[in-house]
Amino acid sequence: MSHPQVRRGLVALATSAVVSPLVPAATAGAAAPATGDGDSAVTAARQATTKVRLRVANQEPRSVSTTRSYAAGLLRDENVTKKRKDIVEVRRNGRVAKPANRQLRQGDVVRLVRVTTVVNTARKPIAPRTVEQYTTKLKPGRREVVAKGRPGAKLVIIKRTRHNYEVVDTDRAQRVLRAPKPRRVLVGRSARFVPGTNHLNWGALANCESGGNPRAVNPAGYYGLYQFDTGTWRSVGGSGLPSRASAPEQTYRAKLLYKQRGRSPWPSCGRLL
Repeated sequence: MSHPQVRRGLVALATSAVVSPLVPAATAGAAAPATGDGDSAVTAARQATTKVRLRVANQEPRSVSTTRSYAAGLLRDENVTKKRKDIVEVRRNGRVAKPANRQLRQGDVVRLVRVTTVVNTARKPIAPRTVEQYTTKLKPGRREVVAKGRPGAKLVIIKRTRHNYEVVDTDRAQRVLRAPKPRRVLVGRSARFVPGTNHLNWGALANCESGGNPRAVNPAGYYGLYQFDTGTWRSVGGSGLPSRASAPEQTYRAKLLYKQRGRSPWPSCGRLL
């Protein structure tokens, strides 16, 4: 009779011999087969292409097919170099697509706009201005240059921005390199010169107001060439009666009054000035 441990070993060996052919042997490193529909959908999506038209700068647009979702990937695939300032547009139905909606679709136009900036500079002179100084030391109307002045210099900067070699914006600026010195001129005038009044027809006004008579007296209280009343006469520095002053004195005071009030003191004859 056999030993009990020997009998148990023979039973275990027979059992393993019966079961082992039913289990397939595993191959080390073998990939598991795709069994789900999701894996098939991913593979199909990767192989799907989008037909778009690509236009680089002013070149004629050409049709391309791409598996890329965005324009940047398409440009890389087509070996198109985008510089830092260049603009990439995705045009759809004649309009530029908004940034949030630029995923490529069938029929889109991908356009690369070449942006260049050219800066030109030029040095230009600044003409000196003329400053007139009135003096009674020269005869009226005589002019004398006392300082010739000096022209200045400025740098004019013109920056032009081009899209596909067409100018779309021009920016001008300037910087003063040297300030000009003004030209100074002495202009002779009489002691009673009133700027802004010499071009007026004072003779016509006097003829209308008083018949050109510096001694004219109106019983209503108006005197002289320009028919001053005493209050108005004193307001412009006159003393005594206007009709007793010289004709040049009366004209000088009339010019001062014009500087203050214009033609209004002579409502009827002022139109002749």
